[in-house]
Amino acid sequence: MKKKFLKIGLIGCGRVAEHYKKKVFNKKFFREAQLVSVCDKSIIKSKNYAKSLKIKAFKNYRDPKFYTNIDLVFILTSSGSHFEIAKFLIKKKINVLCEKPLTMTPDKTLFLEQLSKKNHVMCGVVFQNRFNKSIQFLKELVEKKKLGKIVSVSIKLLWCRYQDYYNDEWHGKWKDDGGVINQQAIHHVDVMRWLFGPIKSVCAVSSNRLNRLQAEDTMHVLVKFSNGFNGTIEATTATRPLDLEASVTVLGEKGRIVISGIALNQIKDFKMKLLNIKLSKIKKKYDEKVQNGYGNNHVFLINETIRRLKRNIINPVVSCHEALMTTKLIHSIYYSCEKKKWVKMNENKKSKKLGKNN
Repeated sequence: MKKKFLKIGLIGCGRVAEHYKKKVFNKKFFREAQLVSVCDKSIIKSKNYAKSLKIKAFKNYRDPKFYTNIDLVFILTSSGSHFEIAKFLIKKKINVLCEKPLTMTPDKTLFLEQLSKKNHVMCGVVFQNRFNKSIQFLKELVEKKKLGKIVSVSIKLLWCRYQDYYNDEWHGKWKDDGGVINQQAIHHVDVMRWLFGPIKSVCAVSSNRLNRLQAEDTMHVLVKFSNGFNGTIEATTATRPLDLEASVTVLGEKGRIVISGIALNQIKDFKMKLLNIKLSKIKKKYDEKVQNGYGNNHVFLINETIRRLKRNIINPVVSCHEALMTTKLIHSIYYSCEKKKWVKMNENKKSKKLGKNN
């Protein structure tokens, strides 16, 4: 039985919430669902956000007045707080959609997966770049084997974050964030694993070159895929003076493709044997204009989440299991840095630092 509309709450009134306000909370959205309350530990932020939308503001998400009769909650808080918030809401039988990462550790992600199944509610994760036109085009090429035998896959994220970015209460902290690989590059790592996995093993080195933070501002990773090809990840927030590149490069026996842009939203290069298609034609079809690194596809992911819940479908667009696989990969990368050796994915190694007080 379809619900007329969903009542929605939002926790965390920071930068991501502003993106939601601009992209999601429009007239089309309000025909499908109703945002009724927002919450932030800063009541000033909460009230300012709520005022513009003419809805209720709260400071504590555990306040029954915030969550009573709510069908779905968006969790947009600092990474280290996601687990406790999601656990509380799921126990109240409230559906959740959480920004990446779902949790900081694999065991907590697995716990939420099992808890949501037990309580028959949705627990979804936001990896919106999966739904970019360019990434969907790459997905089609891979699934239909149009690139032939894969030779290599390479990720580059060369961004600029100055010290003030890390001077707040959570960015760059092991307990609440991690470094460039778990914060900025996680979308690219997720795309790599999602499209080309499973991954057999990783070997990584990290450093702090220009920024002062608990975790790393620079990471290099070698990746061995189960299908026999290799890959690389190069990620840093120490590029100066501005962001330089964020890309996924795939080389195959029948061709190559490079996807770039600040949100994996542009096809920079595409060539295939026996296929004489101009790059300009491909770009016209698959490139997207974006305003910032969040991209455009929160809209698709959220609308699809609402569509499913209105039809009593609790399977999320991006599942806890998918989040778990990406979090396991991140932990294997960090464990490799800590132990200075190759790490096999099937060993399920956990970082001694990520998600913990250090």
